Amino acid sequence: MKKAFKTRGWLIPVLAAALLLFPPPPCSAGLFDSLTIEKEKQLGEEFLLQIQQYYELSTDPFLTSYINRLGQKLVAQLGAQPYRFRFFIIHEDTMNAFAVPGGYVFVNTGLIRMTEREGELAGVMAHEISHIYARHMAKQMDKAKITNIATLIGALASIFLGGAGAPVLMGSMAAGQSAMLKYSRDCEREADELGFKWMVKAGYNPRDMVSIFKKMSKQRWFEGGKVPIYLSTHPDVDNRIVDLGYMLARYQGPLPTEHDNPVYRYFTVKLDATYGNSFQLMRRMTQDGLREPQNALYPYGRALALDKLEKYDEATATFQQALKLAPENPLIQRDLAIHYFNMNRYPEAQKIFEDLSRRYPRDDVALYYQGRICQERKQIDQALPLFEKVHALNPTFNEVFLNLGTLYGEKGNLGPAHYYLGLYSLRARALPSALFHFRKALVNLSPADPRYIEVKRQVARLEKMRVKITN
Repeated sequence: MKKAFKTRGWLIPVLAAALLLFPPPPCSAGLFDSLTIEKEKQLGEEFLLQIQQYYELSTDPFLTSYINRLGQKLVAQLGAQPYRFRFFIIHEDTMNAFAVPGGYVFVNTGLIRMTEREGELAGVMAHEISHIYARHMAKQMDKAKITNIATLIGALASIFLGGAGAPVLMGSMAAGQSAMLKYSRDCEREADELGFKWMVKAGYNPRDMVSIFKKMSKQRWFEGGKVPIYLSTHPDVDNRIVDLGYMLARYQGPLPTEHDNPVYRYFTVKLDATYGNSFQLMRRMTQDGLREPQNALYPYGRALALDKLEKYDEATATFQQALKLAPENPLIQRDLAIHYFNMNRYPEAQKIFEDLSRRYPRDDVALYYQGRICQERKQIDQALPLFEKVHALNPTFNEVFLNLGTLYGEKGNLGPAHYYLGLYSLRARALPSALFHFRKALVNLSPADPRYIEVKRQVARLEKMRVKITN
């Protein structure tokens, strides 16, 4: 398990400098004549591999599942796309979100905490999805004639991760190229117009997009006039708010009713329990619970805080208190089952997870933990299809690669075993290990296997990077 760490401002220029001093794959020789769709996919993948070495991306099953489901709900309104969109949460307090060519969208915990309902978060994500849909950054990169992938990734880091120090460390040429890549007023207007469209089609009221942008604009005054990273990369927000107001006034069709998804509130409490101060969460949940004693959200939040504080018996009792208020609430049931799993109380956990899976067959979190219980019990044939389904439902949940690779290995099915262990090693930036596993997968997979082409591509790119396997 990768050690969690908190990113601070000093790390941003370090990342930008590292990207130039230690160029990412396919190394300094990788030149693009123009940024095609396939090259956008490669760029996005390489950027993800780099950023996760410096920033903590959420691995919590609930959090990654929620952000992925919300993102895919919006993407479903676009029609057929050449990318497989992926959504990630960065553990970072700054107000930021950004999209990278190839279908990669990142949202900071600091921005999520600023939202008050799901529609506001959907507004930010719809805007970022629109930048990818319209290929804004790709077109800017083509116009700037940046052909080296290391420089491309360095420029993206400079723009989206912020800090005036990043371009300075990257050198004047890279700094100039980064300045050329920033979104124009026209790009921002088009992303707002498209985001408005996707929100309406997905059932969200676009007023929520206006409200979150207003909050961002106000945030400048709370930060002493300092422009938050999101506003520096997505400029002219005040005029854009006016334009969105005109769009709302001119819109002829019925707008979706403003409502909030109750899952959103559980998501934000889970986010605070995972990344916030447990004592502060306890205090807030207790105070809010006194005002709304029949709201199960508050004992749920207290239970999460108690669990993190290792007060396990109190956490169990508080989860059960929450369930008395909302006996059929699947989110409370699921976290109680996870609590039981972590305490090695497998029969109690399994009973809840199986019930949840019957009621919600696409609940990837419940499916994952069912697979974990089967794995602990050496029930390989039962665990494998569960983990495969989790991977299909939530492609950003990387821990499942290790589960799949381990179990296929125990079963003696070496092709898939090495394939998944290769993916896990790749995400962990253990490149020699990744190349080792992908080479083994290439030998053991049939060319007819749908994974074979991907393995062949990974071997080629890692060999091009001159990755060496040490004995």
